[in-house]
Amino acid sequence: MMIFFKACPRCSGDMHFNSDIYGDYKECLNCGNMQDLETPDARRIFVSAAPTKKRKRKVA
Repeated sequence: MMIFFKACPRCSGDMHFNSDIYGDYKECLNCGNMQDLETPDARRIFVSAAPTKKRKRKVA
């Protein structure tokens, strides 16, 4: 378990790193504030799934 000291933006409390089926997150030990952590794999999947622009054909 990794602890981030005084990292909570809400209460300046200590946060710890955790993960579940939805991904990685940090949670404050004092107030329970949670912050999702982005993983490089999730960002890559999101970008590759983005729709691409289609070119319009010019009609003569």
